[in-house]
Amino acid sequence: MQHLYLMRHGQSEANAHQIIAGSHDSPLSDVGRAQAAYAGGTAKRYFHFDLIVSSPMDRALETAEIIAACTDYPTEGILVVENLRERNLGNVEGQAYANTPHHNGNYEDAENVPGVEPITHLLTRMQNVLKQIRKRSEQNVLVVAHNGCGRMLKVALQGGEPMDMYSQPRTENAILYKLT
Repeated sequence: MQHLYLMRHGQSEANAHQIIAGSHDSPLSDVGRAQAAYAGGTAKRYFHFDLIVSSPMDRALETAEIIAACTDYPTEGILVVENLRERNLGNVEGQAYANTPHHNGNYEDAENVPGVEPITHLLTRMQNVLKQIRKRSEQNVLVVAHNGCGRMLKVALQGGEPMDMYSQPRTENAILYKLT
């Protein structure tokens, strides 16, 4: 049986400054790198990953590379999957959380933001990620992605509806979650 683990990237500069990044790249902060290294050290003691899968976005890919280095996983073996790119949050990307408290992707009001990626598209992308991973033979798979992708990945695993994402707990930075 394949075991699937999820980790959201470490703290990004946007996270540190409470800015909505969404589909815009934001590098890891120094805190984010330290979080990833700590998570990697913990993972080395308790887990073995046969495959690390990552979003192509810098904050997730750097987190995956740090985890790989800590766990003696070859960084060239990281599978970068375009579908794990974070959801486009439309007109609120680049804005402060304080200015858009319910439009940041954590609340259903995000569905009303002009330019937001349709939630049905996000679910389809995560279903496709699961299909891609399930076709592989590796047994212990770590997926390094983002809050929205992680929450929707859980919905896809449960066979839920798109709006079920909002009932999923938020994924915190550089925390390892066992999904299956």
